[in-house]
Amino acid sequence: MRTRRARAGIGPWLVLPALVLLAVFVYIPVGRGIQLSLFGSDLLGNPTRFVGLANWARFFTDPTLLRSVGTSLVIAACATAIAVSIAVAGALLLRERIPGRGVFQVILSLPFAYSAATASAVFAGLFAPSVGVINDMLARIGVDGPPWLQDPAWAVTSISLATGWYESGFAFLVMIAAVRNLPDDVLEAASLDGAHGVRLIRSMLLPLLWPSIFFLIVTQMISGLQTFAQVFVLTRGGPSDSTRTIVFTLYELAFGGGTANYSQASVVATFLVLLVGAVTAIPFLMSRRKSNA
Repeated sequence: MRTRRARAGIGPWLVLPALVLLAVFVYIPVGRGIQLSLFGSDLLGNPTRFVGLANWARFFTDPTLLRSVGTSLVIAACATAIAVSIAVAGALLLRERIPGRGVFQVILSLPFAYSAATASAVFAGLFAPSVGVINDMLARIGVDGPPWLQDPAWAVTSISLATGWYESGFAFLVMIAAVRNLPDDVLEAASLDGAHGVRLIRSMLLPLLWPSIFFLIVTQMISGLQTFAQVFVLTRGGPSDSTRTIVFTLYELAFGGGTANYSQASVVATFLVLLVGAVTAIPFLMSRRKSNA
């Protein structure tokens, strides 16, 4: 009994270092950002005078800022769909013992080894208008390549493709681990019952893999909402602000626009925290409602 009490007394102290780190690097900065969003700021980011919700009112009435929210959601959703699709398809295909399976596993997990800036530089070479690899290959078969980074719609598509490919490496590693942990006895029983090919995937594999897929949808959406390096390297928010994301807008307000508007940047940062929280909570609420139905 005394041993149990002693262990119970030690527990909070073991958690304390993690709580201190969270407080220093998460809770205090978030609280500081919320405070600064209600004040004006000087060039060093120190709060000056209290302005209440004036900064928030500007955020919700500025079409450029609101458009960055919509653009971030579109890019995050498209990139998540691309990354998860590549990961699920690759993991299911490599479930079979095919020649060169190890090589394909390395190729599909390779994006995880890249930094976002490096991956973006690679795609800059692919999407270049006249000397880019993609348009050069299309020209060889008599097809005019699209203006990947010069047209607003194609620019959003390009950022989504670059982000989706960059995120697919982590997604593939998660899915290949999930596939390897599938229960062999259940799959063998399904095979004996005549479940093969598409039927096996639809009726058995995807339901068994759904927890991992659900995890990837949530985490990849969060990652997609924080897209910055791809926009900075490929388009700088253009053309016509069509690829200006929330994080890129935050950077421009605080550091890149020559204004050092830390108060407005704090509003954007706080809104991003709330948006990520909502994107994280909604799938869990939908899943819980579905399980209770």
